[in-house]
Amino acid sequence: MDTTSIELTILFCGFLLGVVFGFACQRSRFCFLGIISDVYVYRNLNRLSLYLFTLVTAVIGIQVLAEPGFINPADSTYMNISDKTISSVFGGLLFGIGMTFCSGCTTSTLIKFGEGNIKSLIILTLSGIAAISTMRGSLGSIRIHLFEDNFLARKINNFFEYKISLGIYIEWLWPILLLTCLAFLLLKQVKNLEIGKNAIWGLIIGVCIVGAWFVSGNIGFLAEHPDTLESKYILTNSGKPESFSFIGPLAYSLEFFLYQSDSSKFISFGIIVLFGLLIGSYLSARLQKRFKIVFFTTKNDIIYCVFGSTFMGFGGVTASGCTLGHGLSGLSLGSLDSIIVVSSIAIGAVLGIRYMENKVA
Repeated sequence: MDTTSIELTILFCGFLLGVVFGFACQRSRFCFLGIISDVYVYRNLNRLSLYLFTLVTAVIGIQVLAEPGFINPADSTYMNISDKTISSVFGGLLFGIGMTFCSGCTTSTLIKFGEGNIKSLIILTLSGIAAISTMRGSLGSIRIHLFEDNFLARKINNFFEYKISLGIYIEWLWPILLLTCLAFLLLKQVKNLEIGKNAIWGLIIGVCIVGAWFVSGNIGFLAEHPDTLESKYILTNSGKPESFSFIGPLAYSLEFFLYQSDSSKFISFGIIVLFGLLIGSYLSARLQKRFKIVFFTTKNDIIYCVFGSTFMGFGGVTASGCTLGHGLSGLSLGSLDSIIVVSSIAIGAVLGIRYMENKVA
């Protein structure tokens, strides 16, 4: 199969995975902020069980693919972050606070936009602009000087530096741990959980995560690229295997829209997945008759969304991923950095929730 045919296959599969993922997330109300707020505020563990079903499915799926060599998780970006502990912690905290101000992370904001929420379009645009600026603009200088290239950051990063991943995607300890947590949750809260529904949607969403790894890491891997005669992962912005993550693709989507004539810009796997997610959410909302045009309601709503969008864009790039990127894609590989980032995002979300509660009170 020639390179063009492979690229078309990747884009087609990425689009289908995005549609299914968007449809499933809209129907199941999958939302990381919702999971955290349900547990912290309402002591409701239903959406947490959905998340655990999803993550267990994704982790086991990665085991099945990695064992015979269909994908190589070690090539992923999530397994190659070894000296950015400060960035992971503070980027995660800022992202968590930002998604609270915006009433949802990047993924749930995309889902809401598919449902007709125009406010979400503003949030996505501002988050994308902040992400681009943090990658290689004025905010990038702030990111580097604050969290990477200063004496204190280097000392702390060197102290906490870890050279190897947990390696648990091969040892089966990670899925066993997750299955234990899920079993404990089900036994303790079985009467309060929608087990059948959560298991089905968790299976579908988890399979989408695994499918994305397979498409970008197997179909998209060329052992010998015809132009360079070297091995290469094609149609990914990172040049490595990728699964679902939306901060980077959101920024790259804006760049492609603004600079389409630039030959270095292309429709990547991440961009087509993002587009598919919007279509999937839209189709689900239409079928449920939940499509409704919504906009800002108060002046404070606008202010919080502006700050929250900036925090999400800046924090997502600083932490090298968002709630979905680290929370599902990274954790499905057993990435230690993803554990750090997800923990930081959860803490940031709790801080944001407490702040909003105090403001309302």
